Parts: sequence; C-alpha cells; structure tokens
Amino acid sequence: MFKLDEFLTKMHVEELDTLLFRGEALQMGLPRVFGGQVLGQALNAAVRTVEPDRKPHSLHGYFLRPGDLSRPILYEVDPIRNGRSFSTRRVVGKQKGEAIFNASISFQVVEEGYEHQFEFPKNIPHYSELPNDYDRAGEVGALMGIPEEQFRSYYLIFGTDILEMRTPGLETVVLPGEYEPKFGFWFKFNDAIGDDPITHRTLLAFISDKALMSTGLRPQPVNFRTHKIIGASLDHAMWFHDEIRVDQWIYYHLDSPRSARSRGFNRGSFYTEDGRLICSTAQEGLIRVVGERDD
Repeated sequence: MFKLDEFLTKMHVEELDTLLFRGEALQMGLPRVFGGQVLGQALNAAVRTVEPDRKPHSLHGYFLRPGDLSRPILYEVDPIRNGRSFSTRRVVGKQKGEAIFNASISFQVVEEGYEHQFEFPKNIPHYSELPNDYDRAGEVGALMGIPEEQFRSYYLIFGTDILEMRTPGLETVVLPGEYEPKFGFWFKFNDAIGDDPITHRTLLAFISDKALMSTGLRPQPVNFRTHKIIGASLDHAMWFHDEIRVDQWIYYHLDSPRSARSRGFNRGSFYTEDGRLICSTAQEGLIRVVGERDD
C-alpha cells in the first residue's frame, strides 16, 4: 500500500502560497480518494493558518464530488474570522477547478470550564485480549472468499509500521447479518509519527472516516460484499474535546441511531484507554441498495 514516511508526507499538505496548499492522493486500493484523507488534509491546511495557541474544536465538512486518485487536491483556506478567543477557517478542496470538499473549521484558545462525559461503553474487550486485524485478514477474508490482500484494502487494514488495529467481531464486516447498529475498534499509530500536535489531529481526522458510514447498514442482511450498493459520505463533523495522542491506544465506538430515505446517520466517540472521551464525530451517508452482486 504505502510506507509510513509516504503516509505522513502526503497527510502533511504542501504549502504553495499564502492560504493555498496541495495534497497528493494516497493509493489505498479504493476507486476514489478516501474521505478520511480529505478530512485530514483539509484540517492540516487550516491548522497551519492560525496561531499556535488556538486548537481546533469543531469541523463541519461536506463531500461534494468523488476525489480523482490520479490528481492532486488543491486546498484553498479562507481566514473568515479571527476573534479574541475563536478563529474560523473555510477550506475548499478542488480538483480540475471544481470543489470536491468544503469545510468550516473553528479554533479556540484553550480555557478551563465545567466537565462531564458519557462513560466508556460497557462490555468492550480490551485491546490486549484481541488479535491484530492485519494478522486476521486471511482468516476473515476466507469467510467470504476474499483474498487476504483484497480484504485488507476493503477494510482499510494498514501495515503495523503505520497503524495497528484490533476489532471485536471483525468477521461481521464481511458476513451479512442483522446486527446491532453498533461497532468499534481499537487503534494506535506507530510511535514514529512524532510529537507534533498537528500530526496527531490530522491522523485522528483521517481515521475518523473508517467504518463510520457502514455502521448504518449493520441492522440489514446486506453489505458491500453481498449487494451492489451506491455508498458515499455526504457530510462529516468532528468535535475535539481534549488533547489528542494517536500513538496511544484509542477505542473508536460507532453507532447509528437512524437510517431512512437511502441515508444513514452515524456517530462516533473516541475514548482513550483510561476512559476519557477526547473527540466525537457524526456523519450522514448515502446508501442505495440496487441489487444483489453476481460477481
């Protein structure tokens, strides 16, 4: 797929001019640019246009067109507001002169205040009790007749030099069934990513798009392996509650309160190993089931 150095280089977008950045596509075995790449690169561009004491607290993005893997993405940052405590940036990602992504990202000077949070979800196996997804790819792929490497591309399982993942019930991503609309996985990026806070937030945005949209399909006896499904992320939101360290184990808990009218609504919560809720996500995705697969 790619190595850690290439991954970090491409997620840290190139500054072409003031407020103008360029991001190269990651080749992940997908037919179009992975949405998490666009989220991470857009955030990476915006963060580099605000003062270091201002941290991102919310991101609201819309996927407008599929990303072309053969072309770079230009990110135009508009500094629409700089206040005493908050700054706002609008980011537009473009290919061939057309917008493929649009986001509004808000930053705040860190301050103290009252706190509460939802507790870590119950009955989640600890990562130390679970095998590595990379090592299970052959076994789980065989359940649906999928070659090992194809399953890794399908479920976005990276080499452990980049990212280690451990997923309770990994087999449910290929075996159709009527499951609860809840899912989740443990993950940890390689220690070699370094200490730059921008990198950690960029990579959290990247991983936030993984498995989120498919959560809304879990209650149905279909999945992307059994049926022809037109699926696309429509929008994606993130709220950053605390400091982010993605080189430490994090559990990404996903649920889908509602699906209707060919759209699925999905939510995600990032918890540290000691139970702190550090970030929340929400996304609506287009899900059109057009027939059974015959290939």
